[in-house]
Amino acid sequence: MVSQELLDILRCPVCVHNQPEGGDLVQEGNWLICRDCDRKYPIRDDIPVMLIDEGDRFREVPRGELPLVPPPELEHEASLPELAAECPNVLPGLLLATAGLLLGAWLIWLLSRRRLGR
Repeated sequence: MVSQELLDILRCPVCVHNQPEGGDLVQEGNWLICRDCDRKYPIRDDIPVMLIDEGDRFREVPRGELPLVPPPELEHEASLPELAAECPNVLPGLLLATAGLLLGAWLIWLLSRRRLGR
């Protein structure tokens, strides 16, 4: 069961971003429902899943038709372009690290050729 202290501080991430005082949630069974936008966030194993994708997933489902036990999260495999868009600073670092590894391998190869006298 989710503690009342946690419920008192949780807010819908979409609504609180748009309006700091918004995003009040009401608990109905294993769901937290936003009073402002009607996004429905599941509670799995007594842990509220406050991901926007999860809130959007059941947004159009009427409250009375929500499953008693929220289904598991959808598996999502992000493609490289999606990851690059979400984490713009990661891709340059990854490319730089790859270039460093290739340079290091080339230097080792070059030094081994000099030692062997070729």
